[in-house]
Amino acid sequence: SIVEGIVSMTKGGNPAKINADLRERIDRLQARLPPGVKIVPIYDRTELVRHTVTTVAENLIVGALLVMAVLVIFLSSWRAALIVATVIPLALLFAFILMNARGVSANLISLGAVDFGIIIDSAVVIVEALMVRLALKAVPDATLPEARKQRMNILHRTLGDLSHPVLFSKAIIILAFVPIFTFQRVEGKIFTPVALTLSFALLGAVLLTFTLVPTLLSFTLQRRSMVEKHKPWLERLQARYRRLVGFTMRHGGATLWLSALPVAVALALAPRLGSEFLPKLDEGNIWLTITLPTSASLETTKAVERVVRGKLLTYPEIAHVVTQAGRPDDGSDPKGPNNLEILVDLKPRDEWRFADKDGLVADMSDSLAVIPGVTTNFSQVIQDNVEESLSGFRGEIVAKISGNNLDILEEKANQVVGVIQSIRGATDVEATRIGGQSEVVVTPDRARLARYGIAINDVSTLINEALSGAAVTAFFEDDKRFDVVVRVGETYRNSVDAIAGLQLALPGTQAGNGPGTIALAEVATIEVRQGASRILREAGSRTVIVKVNLIGRDQGSFVDEAQRAVAEQVKLSPGYELTWGGQFENSQRATRRLLVIIPLTVLLIFSLLFWAFRSVRLASMVLAMVPFTLVGGLAALGLAGLHLSVSAAVGFIAVAGISVQNGVIMTEEVILRVREGVRVRQAITQGATIRLRPILMTALMAGLGLLPAALSHGIGSETQRPFACVIVGGIVTGTLFTLLVLPLVMARFGNFSEVVAEADAADEGAGETAQA
Repeated sequence: SIVEGIVSMTKGGNPAKINADLRERIDRLQARLPPGVKIVPIYDRTELVRHTVTTVAENLIVGALLVMAVLVIFLSSWRAALIVATVIPLALLFAFILMNARGVSANLISLGAVDFGIIIDSAVVIVEALMVRLALKAVPDATLPEARKQRMNILHRTLGDLSHPVLFSKAIIILAFVPIFTFQRVEGKIFTPVALTLSFALLGAVLLTFTLVPTLLSFTLQRRSMVEKHKPWLERLQARYRRLVGFTMRHGGATLWLSALPVAVALALAPRLGSEFLPKLDEGNIWLTITLPTSASLETTKAVERVVRGKLLTYPEIAHVVTQAGRPDDGSDPKGPNNLEILVDLKPRDEWRFADKDGLVADMSDSLAVIPGVTTNFSQVIQDNVEESLSGFRGEIVAKISGNNLDILEEKANQVVGVIQSIRGATDVEATRIGGQSEVVVTPDRARLARYGIAINDVSTLINEALSGAAVTAFFEDDKRFDVVVRVGETYRNSVDAIAGLQLALPGTQAGNGPGTIALAEVATIEVRQGASRILREAGSRTVIVKVNLIGRDQGSFVDEAQRAVAEQVKLSPGYELTWGGQFENSQRATRRLLVIIPLTVLLIFSLLFWAFRSVRLASMVLAMVPFTLVGGLAALGLAGLHLSVSAAVGFIAVAGISVQNGVIMTEEVILRVREGVRVRQAITQGATIRLRPILMTALMAGLGLLPAALSHGIGSETQRPFACVIVGGIVTGTLFTLLVLPLVMARFGNFSEVVAEADAADEGAGETAQA
């Protein structure tokens, strides 16, 4: 004999701690059980957590190693690379402290979104600029007091010159996360920790860049110089880039038109990617729900369960199968005895014959389709609960028809099912079954009852006490009280003739005297009809739900096609309404909010850029580089076979901040050279060439830091991949166009005279204040 128990966690609990305590108590309980009895866990939520944490940890470790490799290659100094790398663990520690203070959990998406390249790029800019300036000043690598003093002066000057662009670039990246903070409901719970984690880590990195990094650099410079080493490959790269910038300036018109073409193509092809709320997280299991006809008994359900179990166990991909038939005794679940729920635990992916889970599910569905009268719903344990909490019914997408007449609702639902089944990608299409429940209907004959002097209430009392039962006394066991209910036997309850023979007391009957009794059939009509088995209500109206799952199709395009097809082929009468819900509803809500918030955020970023440059033109030019990130981001999603989702949208937001940061770094260097008296075109070429290495370094580190997550296919990687792919692809094209197009745009449309004039005026004002 097997008894199943389910442990539910109260809202706001920590599953890791609760499960650990639960396992400890189960171990203590095992020792007290009688011989031959044992507790065997069949599903543990922490197993999924362990798999996802392993995937995230592997991606983070590989990403950190790739970032370190970029540092060593570009800086050619293990000391400099080590100083920069110290920011990583301390920035994460700073973020964890603030997350703990705010009550933000470290989860799959928030930790998977951490990019070490973005965290340390401020320190990279400082260290790289210091090494270059030490080389330009030809500071000797000696321990003489004069040499040490000269090196420290260069360090102070570097920090002073670069503090402005570094602070503004980080502020812009954090400001770019504002749309994420406005998410609500499901998307807010999922992605707000992402924005908070990255913001806290960036804030800690900035503080460390201007406190710890200068301290470590000063200790190093006291003993030896960190002069930039001669790197022929870098000099050749800078020389070729300088010639390329000159070429683009000579052919400015053609360059701008060719640059705009990829953006237009990317925007035109973006709808072909499809859309969804979130990619499916592979939980490593299948939760299969089978619904039989409403009239099916528990014995019939058990017979079908044995057939289904036999078919499933033929798949070598399955580790074990656990089935649940019927419903719990406490009535907490509205499902009836015709319901069958099956937990299918899967083996590791490398032992499968199928390329992916969709192929396995499709083959299982075809295998079970031969069983007559069976409808299936393939889902996963957590996914099934989430879908039911979103729309009130299991299924990725649901269509709800509301009205008053149950027969009309059932008819329209069947029509919608027929339409949806013909659309590509639809699977497990099913409507909630309203009818099909056999019921005994007793219709009293009021005229006969009046002739016998019997009240309607007497008939109701007889039927209720005979069929449902009446509590006649109570039974006590210790401090527990149980009602003793008396009703007629099951044989009589299942027979219409027996119910018709129930005796109804006539008025005046007392202790064997008087007129006696009369059969119920003499004063009422008794018949068996097919009635409603389940009536759903929503917003005060009767509702029938049609659910559908998808295989090989995105949610956005499917819903668009389904809405058009249903509107054309299914006509609803006045008073009836059809609405669509499910996961795509969350995606639409998040999209509508982004359409309002993103323009406001762009305006705030523009204001910050204007504050940094004191020039509308320069601020507009830097901001104009953001659309180029769309090219790589959309291309990466297409190559990875991913759809546009909220996770991808968060990635576009993050990569837009990185793009603006690179533009700020280049523009600040150009402004600095213009203020030193260099001609504008020459200043642009020199500034872009000097900033080539830090921009390439920051781009490579940011991209390589998330490259393992973009390429990962382990359990838990599905939710990370869109975010990571967008950032990796967006950084590639964003950096490329920033290096080639931004210098051209500054040379053609930039007005540096106003910037220099305002800066000189500010310097004069500061000088007068100092004298005063």
